[in-house]
Amino acid sequence: MVAKDRLNQVYPRVLFVQEQEEAPAARSIQFKLSPSVKIENLSLYTRQLAAMVNGGISVNRAFHFVARGEDQRLNVVMEKVANAIEGGKSVSQALDEQPRVFGETYIALTKAGETSGTLDVTLNKLARLLEKNVTLKKRIQATFAYPTVIGVVAVGIIALFVFYIVPMLLPMFDSVGIELPWPTKVLIYGSRALSNPWIAIPGILLIVGFFSASFWLLAESDRAPALRFAFDQNILRVPVVGKLISLGISARVLYTMSTMLSAGVMLGEVLKTCESVAGNRVYQQKLKHSRESLLSGVSLFDSLTLYEVFAPTALQMIKVGEETGRLDDLISRVAKLYEDDLEIQLDNLASLIEPLIMAVMGAVVGFVVIASFLPMIQLVQNL
Repeated sequence: MVAKDRLNQVYPRVLFVQEQEEAPAARSIQFKLSPSVKIENLSLYTRQLAAMVNGGISVNRAFHFVARGEDQRLNVVMEKVANAIEGGKSVSQALDEQPRVFGETYIALTKAGETSGTLDVTLNKLARLLEKNVTLKKRIQATFAYPTVIGVVAVGIIALFVFYIVPMLLPMFDSVGIELPWPTKVLIYGSRALSNPWIAIPGILLIVGFFSASFWLLAESDRAPALRFAFDQNILRVPVVGKLISLGISARVLYTMSTMLSAGVMLGEVLKTCESVAGNRVYQQKLKHSRESLLSGVSLFDSLTLYEVFAPTALQMIKVGEETGRLDDLISRVAKLYEDDLEIQLDNLASLIEPLIMAVMGAVVGFVVIASFLPMIQLVQNL
């Protein structure tokens, strides 16, 4: 075994090397699975834990104290962890009993902090890592928030004209006996079609069925790895969106890698944890192959380069980190570069989307308004 040969070079006596089984799919989580526990609250509780442990409070008491916070569901979890610690379990073992809240990264870092006697420092690093993930997520959401609001308002205005104002004006249009302009004819036809239950109901069912089928396929893809891999692979190929997803994944993975390395976690375990942090099957496969290559004796730089996990510039900085013994620091810098690049791309996208949405929605709403009042203008001109 290559792994055993490498260990023999470092340690004078190796009895055996045991291969660990892959974690089940249900454990492939980042920080939380439970939708009822917000990652922002978990970050806050983690910071409070770090402050209390640093202040000399025992770990079990610290968990009891933070369990008095505002998040009732998280309070219950923290009480269970405190009770497990009082029952003789280590902190990482107690956290591992709550898989729907604490993920592999959280548990691995906590275990490293326990082993090195720097649990308070590690908890602070965990809190920062959680906050980074929240910041990235909110930044992406903020980019699409304004266009979404504009779109909803525009749809509301169109619906008001189509379902209320146009039907109210129809009797007047019929009574004046003038030739209606084509925009008004189009609007009336659309209004009558949407108001007709024989057309509207099948249309609504078709839309609901499409979205339901999409969500079902996405949910079932977890049970069909080939389907999920194909979806993740194709989403990365979508112009603009694919690049944003790649930047977000890279920043998240690298921040996790840097935090775990600085806490003293072994590189093989770091890469294994980063597989679940990626959240994309394509990146998970690349990281898995890189980890296997690393365990066979290849350097981290060569392993990541072989499977093209990151961009060449980022890989060169990782190589420098390996050569200088400052791997965690250099990886953190690379993560910051990815985060900055993501910010720039999101700003560029926002500056492109916002005027485009305004122009399209303005044209549609303008057409509806003009089509509604053209007959009245034409009638006034004929008087």
